[in-house]
Amino acid sequence: MKELFELLFSFRLKELFFKPTDNGLIKFFRYAFVGGIAFVVDYLGFALTSMALGDGTFSVVAATTVGFIVGLITNFILSKKFVFTENANVGAVGEFMTYTVIGIGGYILNVLLMLLFVKFINKYIAKIIVAAIVLVYNYMARKIILYSGGNKK
Repeated sequence: MKELFELLFSFRLKELFFKPTDNGLIKFFRYAFVGGIAFVVDYLGFALTSMALGDGTFSVVAATTVGFIVGLITNFILSKKFVFTENANVGAVGEFMTYTVIGIGGYILNVLLMLLFVKFINKYIAKIIVAAIVLVYNYMARKIILYSGGNKK
């Protein structure tokens, strides 16, 4: 944790984001940062689709789906550049396919939690809460399943 805070508070951003590291906290920080960018893309896709389709269960599911697709692609591209720089436990095609399958698990969790949460709170606030929960699931699943070998490129 000390290394992460030193890099953050001394504004050594090049080291924080680009220097190869095995530090799990720095990797999770990078994943959260990348996830934040992917979330903005996801949220915009969700919000625009939701506004176009109106309210209702179909709107929530369709908007969540659109957001998921654009967010997944954004997350994969940025994660390969900044977070999971080691080789995957599978080949390149298998890597994207496994990344997607894990993402589909996150999508299902996302939809189920959205359908639950919108019964109690505003759908736009629910989206933010659900995104935080799914972020942790996605990181842990991808780290354990795809990138547990630690093979550097």
